[in-house]
Amino acid sequence: MIIDSSYLFDLMAEDPDAFSKGAELVEDGEMQWLPTPVVAEAYYGVATARSDTTEQELRNRILGYPRIDVDEEIARKAGELLAAADDRVGNAGVGANDGYVAAMADVLGDSVLTDNVEDFEALGVTVETY
Repeated sequence: MIIDSSYLFDLMAEDPDAFSKGAELVEDGEMQWLPTPVVAEAYYGVATARSDTTEQELRNRILGYPRIDVDEEIARKAGELLAAADDRVGNAGVGANDGYVAAMADVLGDSVLTDNVEDFEALGVTVETY
């Protein structure tokens, strides 16, 4: 399972549905991958004046997740997925980070765990929500 920032933010906000989904994944032995673009989004969120979450709280929350990095294969696939989405609907309005996350799901043959279903469906990857 590829973790999107919406899921991570909901976990940090103690959303019961997100927590329940995480417990279910652990019980099922499902690997949960944390993309490095999601790490960047999370640190951005903590650094804004609107956040009450500390950097230490974020580090503690993400500590146990194995990372998946953007490499050349992921970058190429992200570009292809973003272009295909834009070709289908004009400007799909999907950001580059979601493109990277979707590419990781595509390359690994996995689903994206998110509450942001629309963007990832536009990119043509399997989505799971909570």
